[in-house]
Amino acid sequence: MIDKVADNDMQVMAQAITETPQRISKKQAGCVARKLFATLEKERADYFKTITDEEMHMIPKSLLLHLPSSKVKDLQGSVCRVLLDKMEAADLSSLPELSLSRPALTKRALLCLANGTDLFGLTGDDVSRLGPFLCELQSSQLLLMAPEVLKSSLHAMTSCDHIPRRHMAGIIQLVTKTFGNLSDWSAETMESLGPLILWDDNATSALPNKTWMKDVIYFLKSGLKRTSKALRRKIFDLIITASATSNGNDVKELTVEMIEELGMNNIYLTAAQLDGMSDTTFLATLETLRTVSGYKADRLAVLRNKAVKTLGPVSQMNESVVMQMGCITQGFSNTDLKMLPFSLDSLEDIANCGWKESQMESVWKGVAKYNNLTAQQLGAADIVALSQFICGLNSNEFRQLSIEAFRDAVGSMKSVECSYKVAQHLKSNAVSANGSPNTWTEAQVYELGNIIAGLDATELASLDPSVFSFIHELCIPLIPPGNFAGLSVVQLEALGPDNAAMVTSEQRAALKDEQLAALERSVTGSPDQTQRSDHSGAPSMNIEGISAFMKPLLFLLMGFLLL
Repeated sequence: MIDKVADNDMQVMAQAITETPQRISKKQAGCVARKLFATLEKERADYFKTITDEEMHMIPKSLLLHLPSSKVKDLQGSVCRVLLDKMEAADLSSLPELSLSRPALTKRALLCLANGTDLFGLTGDDVSRLGPFLCELQSSQLLLMAPEVLKSSLHAMTSCDHIPRRHMAGIIQLVTKTFGNLSDWSAETMESLGPLILWDDNATSALPNKTWMKDVIYFLKSGLKRTSKALRRKIFDLIITASATSNGNDVKELTVEMIEELGMNNIYLTAAQLDGMSDTTFLATLETLRTVSGYKADRLAVLRNKAVKTLGPVSQMNESVVMQMGCITQGFSNTDLKMLPFSLDSLEDIANCGWKESQMESVWKGVAKYNNLTAQQLGAADIVALSQFICGLNSNEFRQLSIEAFRDAVGSMKSVECSYKVAQHLKSNAVSANGSPNTWTEAQVYELGNIIAGLDATELASLDPSVFSFIHELCIPLIPPGNFAGLSVVQLEALGPDNAAMVTSEQRAALKDEQLAALERSVTGSPDQTQRSDHSGAPSMNIEGISAFMKPLLFLLMGFLLL
């Protein structure tokens, strides 16, 4: 649709489409940018070598970010001021994290700031003009700056929303070289530079368990957009250390205060520590313990025994007690799970606890028995309420599901994650509801979510390339490597940066060289290097399908197509 916009409408379309950047994906932004750049180069072949300030002003900054690295190098020094103005105010969220344009634009901006000479002469004000591109600097580039400018730059980088992972080790080394070893830092230094340290798991784990560290970490955590496993573990260690210090370096028994403070980090408590908890403390903290997902089997066994001891045997448990236990119900045997009175309303609360497939089958049997249900009787609302536990149905039960109810419920089942064997049954229902996969539209693929992983190799390869960027990104790792290897170069290029970044090492290992190259182009958002060919048995872009969730872009593009 973007490619079909007339050249003389492209500038207006580019301006209009960037007025709502939150509605545009990385792939769409890249497509619009490439179309705009190709249109401009039809005006004159050396457009970017000879671009003027006025022409640079006309390119929306969110699209200028997608300028290919080869053309970034062509930009002349005369447009440096406009380029820096645009980069300083840029939002990099539409640019793939591994885009080759990122380092190219960063390097060009540094040359602009230093007038093509030594970076040692840069001032703090100069570096601030990099805007979010400051976060793209490597340690080798930072080292070229004067010491005071380097210090101020590192402090400024604590506000970064994204720092390339490949740069982190060098930056952490530079931080410790500049500000001293982490073990020697004061609370004030940690408070000011901590956000940078917390980007790196190794540096986070190495933070000393000093008495003041817990308060500083809590302060810093409130401003973070992500909480890593390393940070969660560090918080656990700090809480345990603080408790041990106040009790003469020994945690004799878990207290209500400790468990409440640990919250989701109770996952790191040992089986022995949980076993030493009093019944009174267990009951007082059950509301917290029940919400923790990912307990190991030995921890679940201890918590299950405490639940039986304090709440009564399985045969006497009622619906209210089952809801009280939450994720602790994972500790019960499959036989017990079939006996527990699970209401449909209680399932949403425990769906993401991390169930095994055999357990989900037992929970479903418990649900069916307690609610006097069969698969054939399940309505759309019931299927939605089952959530993850729909994976517990057997092949006969999947065939008994009402196709109408399944069709109505499927949009709320995007995140259901079953084994490939079970996902194949869900896929069969999807085929019954929507027809053959080679006819599926963008909207249908988006709505099906993880069910797409149940397609076999032939079915997956039959999907139209246009739908691949609409596959749920969490679905990508669920596709068996052998099936993923059946995708064409065109389909792999069509994944888009976010989906391509989710491809696993096992899936990559199954690809041939030309497929890997296509995947790399998709990850970086680079222009397609191959001609799009007709896809056998695949439909053309379906306007009605895509409109369900892209109406603003759809209507905009339709307007230009009809001019």
